[in-house]
Order: sequence, then structure tokens, then C-alpha cells
Amino acid sequence: MVNYRSSKQEAEAVARSITSEGGKSVLVRGDVSDPKSVAAMFRTISRRVGGLDILVNNAGLSDPSIWNPDLGAITLEMWKRVFSVDVFGTFLCSQAASGVMGQGASIINIGSTPALAGDTEGLVYASGKGAVISMTKMLAQKLAPRVRVNCMIFGSFETTWVEWLNSTQLSRYRSSIPMKRLGRPTDAANLAVFLGSDDSSFVTGQSIVIDGGELMH
Repeated sequence: MVNYRSSKQEAEAVARSITSEGGKSVLVRGDVSDPKSVAAMFRTISRRVGGLDILVNNAGLSDPSIWNPDLGAITLEMWKRVFSVDVFGTFLCSQAASGVMGQGASIINIGSTPALAGDTEGLVYASGKGAVISMTKMLAQKLAPRVRVNCMIFGSFETTWVEWLNSTQLSRYRSSIPMKRLGRPTDAANLAVFLGSDDSSFVTGQSIVIDGGELMH
């Protein structure tokens, strides 16, 4: 099941890639920040596939104007927008998924390294991801042993976020990573596959950093 809110073309591309590998996919539109939309989305999931084994809470708000404003320019509305998707969306989807998941299921959340180490940029985003990390541990306690809950904590990855950076900033990010490159979507996908599989059946409540060694410093 491939969820999207407004990026239907991108969701269709994901669905095609699944089909090309011999899998089956269904697109399901829904706004993770809206409780009614989330409830409808999971009704569709239950009707189409009967339940759910793995949930990846990958939805996140992307807005360069919130990434690095001066401290005095940060507004409560910015906090509400980020938290409505990254934090409330993670909770609403996890809550709904837990009702249709059976023994051995897995929920995978998304964090970010600034939530662990701090940074001069991305204050609002990092704070939201910090809440997701805490939520991961709480949900892991509540849902064990039926459902495992873990968090992938991303460092600097090749996503649309890179477009917000100038060449100096991008060079600084790359030079701070021992692997001398940004993370790739396949790096994240490989970890998600592991966390969703039986190979990680004794792993829950963990925040696993995937950052090319950046936080070793």
C-alpha cells in the first residue's frame, strides 16, 4: 500500500517500481495529519488487503522557509505545521495500524540526527523528530510483544532537502561524513526492510542511526 497526499505522480512511480520487481501495489490517498483521513485510509487498507504487517511512517513536512529562519522569525504556526505531519501523523498512523496488525508486525518511524546531537539549522524539524524518537520507545513498550516499534534516524540524505542548501553548505555536510557522501534512498530502504523482517524479531524500541558515521565525531 503506497500512501500519498498530493504527490500522486511520485506515488505512481513507486508503485511501478514495486510492480517491476514482481510485487503488487495499491495507491491509497490520505492526509496523515487528519484523523478522519487516516481512519478512511486504514479502512481501505483493511478492505483491500485484510490487515497490515509493516508500517513505515515516512510522511514529513518539507518547507525550506521553516528550515533555517532566524530565531525571532520562527512562529507557532511553523511548529504546528511540522508537528501536525511528523509527530501527530506518526501517532495517528501507528494508532490505526496497531488495530489491524497481528503478531510479529513492525512499525518503523523516522528520526533525524539533529534530534540527538543538535545543530544550528532545522530547529523546528529536529524538535519534531525528537518527539518521534520518544514516541517510538513508548509505543514499543505499549505494543510489545505483538508489534515491534523502531526508529531509523537519518543523517544527511539525498532528498529534496538538498535543494535548500547552497554549494558551501552542501560541501560542509559532505566533508563532515566519514563515508564522504550523502545517504541514498536505497540505504534507507535496506534498513527498513531489515527492521520489517523476521531477521529483526528481537529488536524493538531502538533508534538506529544511519548517517555514514557523521555522529562519531
